Amino acid sequence: MNLSIRHFKAFLCIVQTRSFTRAAEQLHISQPGLSLMMQDVEGQLSCRLFERTTRSVRLTAAGQRLLPVAQQVVDEVETIAPVLSQLSETRRRTLRVGVPPIFSASVMPHVYMRLRKTQPTLDLHILDLPKPEVERQVQSGELDCGLGVFPKRVLEVSRRPLFEFDFVYLESRAAPFRSRTKGRDATRIRWNELPAVPFVELHPSQDLQQQINKCRAARGVARTDGIRMNRLESLIGMAAAGVGPTIIPTFAAPLGTEFQVSTALLTDPVLTLDFHLIIKRGREQPAVLEAFTSILLEVIEERRDRIYRTAGKDWG
Repeated sequence: MNLSIRHFKAFLCIVQTRSFTRAAEQLHISQPGLSLMMQDVEGQLSCRLFERTTRSVRLTAAGQRLLPVAQQVVDEVETIAPVLSQLSETRRRTLRVGVPPIFSASVMPHVYMRLRKTQPTLDLHILDLPKPEVERQVQSGELDCGLGVFPKRVLEVSRRPLFEFDFVYLESRAAPFRSRTKGRDATRIRWNELPAVPFVELHPSQDLQQQINKCRAARGVARTDGIRMNRLESLIGMAAAGVGPTIIPTFAAPLGTEFQVSTALLTDPVLTLDFHLIIKRGREQPAVLEAFTSILLEVIEERRDRIYRTAGKDWG
């Protein structure tokens, strides 16, 4: 059965006007077209709804039974329509984004403030969550999208690479571990120049640390076990306190003076990884998602330029 609200409205209009001709005029369709529509309804219901003569149109007993049902359907749809429209508009202007905590602290404040100026009606919800929770909530539909490093495919989730990032070596200015050979380019450091001291690292089960370890092993760099942490911000704090040097992605590198650290870009080779936007497959995305993504990429590019300009300037 394939009856629509249009069928019910046409049926009620005929009942109210008691005329196919006048009903067709009110509905802005032809009278033969209205007749065919009612024949379709009667065919689907396997009954006659009207008794028609040259002078009158009357409901049959089946038509009388259908009348209150048709009226209820039309009334309920017309009542809920503006409510659904408002919900749809709210949905289009709301964006729920899951991000890693370090990204939430270092990048998202700038994205948020810029969006307040360019998209003042955007209702942006930023949730700082561990990567597995971002994946889970995107998959379940609790989040519109997620940001982070997602090297492995996840069921029902599509990945969109947003930008590539590389890595920086970071250590405390108060407790330098890297030698200060005269003439060395302080803005860069090769993997095989890394100091043979215990590093502050992420746990080896984490994707970022696995990539770093592979790169070190490929260059024949010996590792000395150091302290292991769960979050990038912990690596920065430990390194700044002089516990040991660390290696972090460029998007996490501190840009202000709140940490007394020195940084240098890691080269030979330059290790790059993709930073992704993930969304649930088949999910309707808010209209503001592209505006959000555009601003995010602007902020990332500006941040990258600042990191490249300032790397190494604080080395002694």
